[in-house]
Amino acid sequence: MKTIAFLNQKGGVGKTSTCHHLAGAFAGRGLRVLLVDNDPQSSLTQGLFGPDEARDLDPASTIAAVHQGGDPHPGALIRPTSIAGVDLVPGSRACARWNVPCPSEVDPDRQFALDGFLGSIEGYDLALVDCPPNLHLASWTALVAADHLIVPLQPEDYASQGLADVLESVALVVEGPNPRLTVLGYLLTRVVARKTVHRFYEDRLRRLYGREVFETRVPDAVAYVEAIMARKPVQHYAPRSAAAVAMRALSVEVLRQAGISSPMMEVL
Repeated sequence: MKTIAFLNQKGGVGKTSTCHHLAGAFAGRGLRVLLVDNDPQSSLTQGLFGPDEARDLDPASTIAAVHQGGDPHPGALIRPTSIAGVDLVPGSRACARWNVPCPSEVDPDRQFALDGFLGSIEGYDLALVDCPPNLHLASWTALVAADHLIVPLQPEDYASQGLADVLESVALVVEGPNPRLTVLGYLLTRVVARKTVHRFYEDRLRRLYGREVFETRVPDAVAYVEAIMARKPVQHYAPRSAAAVAMRALSVEVLRQAGISSPMMEVL
């Protein structure tokens, strides 16, 4: 199982939405996907199960059990979703108490908690880990556990400002607990092609990072929001929409760059 973390310090740039919809696109290609809601806000869990059900979950049956310690069995935490081929380790607000700053200074057992848990899981091709919009312990554990990192960002100033800090954390993880971690790419999200500022920042990012910026751009499309309201990936909610086409194209690009094969690699 390959593990991909989604991280940016800036909130609202599409980390959770990308995990949600990309999981559906991967499943549509015949892959088994495990979503991991590693954000104390638990937005991914709410998007799949609804806010009431997510709020009522016992923390002991969520990712909180991993961060608390005690080596929970995967079967006690993994829950099926309504999407064939996609399961979820739910998030919990209880994780906030463990999401402390200065993560490299905490006990190594806590730094490796998620890595150890995911290493005990079989039967999946991919794990997609949604991180909080900060570089505290939850994000650090995701980087320690991940093979690859995707950085979603809007082509705007505020969304781009935190990249240096993210890359600094990546360098610390690579030099320390996880030398296999690589930045798979920077993903432009919520793109409005007609906006001059979006074209300006896209050009700037591509000049700075070259081929590390995904060719696929995620448009600012209402279908993504509507699909989450329907508790579905856009692939299942509106399969012919421009939003679904973008996610299918992104799924192919991610798989190719990560060196992962699937039964259906062509863009559907």
